[in-house]
Amino acid sequence: MAKQTSPVDWMERILADAIDSRASDIHLEPERESFNVRFRIDGILYTIESLTKYSQEKIISRIKVLSNVNITEHRLPQGGNFEFNYKDRIYNIRTSTLPTPNGEAIVLRILNREEILIRIQDLGFDKNQLETMNRLIISPHGMILTTGPSGSGKTTLLYSTLNELNKPDNNIIALEDPIEFQMPTIRQVQITEGSGLDFARAMRSVLRQDPDIIMVGEIRDPETAQMAFQAALTGILVFSTFHTLDVPGLVARLVEMGMPRSVVAQAIEGVVSSRLLRKICDSCKKPYQLSDYEKMILGDKSKGKKFQKGEGCKNCLNSGYFGRTGIFEVVHFDNEIRSSIISKEPYASLHKLLKEKGIKTLRESAIDKVFQGITTVEEIARVTGVPYEG
Repeated sequence: MAKQTSPVDWMERILADAIDSRASDIHLEPERESFNVRFRIDGILYTIESLTKYSQEKIISRIKVLSNVNITEHRLPQGGNFEFNYKDRIYNIRTSTLPTPNGEAIVLRILNREEILIRIQDLGFDKNQLETMNRLIISPHGMILTTGPSGSGKTTLLYSTLNELNKPDNNIIALEDPIEFQMPTIRQVQITEGSGLDFARAMRSVLRQDPDIIMVGEIRDPETAQMAFQAALTGILVFSTFHTLDVPGLVARLVEMGMPRSVVAQAIEGVVSSRLLRKICDSCKKPYQLSDYEKMILGDKSKGKKFQKGEGCKNCLNSGYFGRTGIFEVVHFDNEIRSSIISKEPYASLHKLLKEKGIKTLRESAIDKVFQGITTVEEIARVTGVPYEG
């Protein structure tokens, strides 16, 4: 940033550029000799510009003022938020600061209603998965868990589900850390562990608020898990997220947290594992021939089929991809799955049972999207962990 450019003008420009670029996050990263700016677009970080150290403190101070956090605190992490009005839309910008030896690193998360409140049928479920999902969310009670690593679409899925269920005859209470987006007629509670309001304490109060549906942002500890499962068993529909990779891993983790297998089996109605894949850019997609290794990943079904790939253009920042879609594994807990959990069978047996039931895995969901011309084998490798030799 040139010396004559004010932090106010720079912030306006960088936020506008980020929104125009479809960025989900802005990373401001102090280095020894520079202050770097990166955008996360479709899950991938891109370097946008490198500023001089002269700009660093002024920009950080401007962000802290906007976010209503302590401008003189440089030794502790802080979090805040502010609103940004651009092209007749109001964006909520969530701020996180982190002290480093070269100064405070800042990440700005950009949130808007259109990105969060996506209809369930537009998230990327196939027909059978969507039918199972619709059966799950109208359950009168029980627990529905979404699993996956950070940035895998869990929060979007939860918000879309709550929006679908947000009707006058439902009392919905959501416990969140942080509140990503304020939804009308839903009672949203901001968890602030620093002041003593953690998920477990909030749950105790929520259960006395006559809820029909509870959303717990994340199950982090045994006490929260116990209260959430208790609510699910006493006639409340509970939604939450859990940081595991699949259903057997989820069951193992809950047992490690002290949850009885019988409670896990009886309370859980279903589990949805999610990931996000980049979509081929429509502006530069061209036909291409699969490599032998790509053919091996896709199997015999690839014979005689045509495939496309983005060459890279200005529209997609030369990445060949534009936008993202979800892939899912949707498991409805039936009597066989419950029996497998209660009987303490090895977790490999649960994997085998899910396969025998024909439940589509994340990888199979991703492969389907390759055949549909939505994504590439390269994305399957990046997201599901399959080695790629394309």
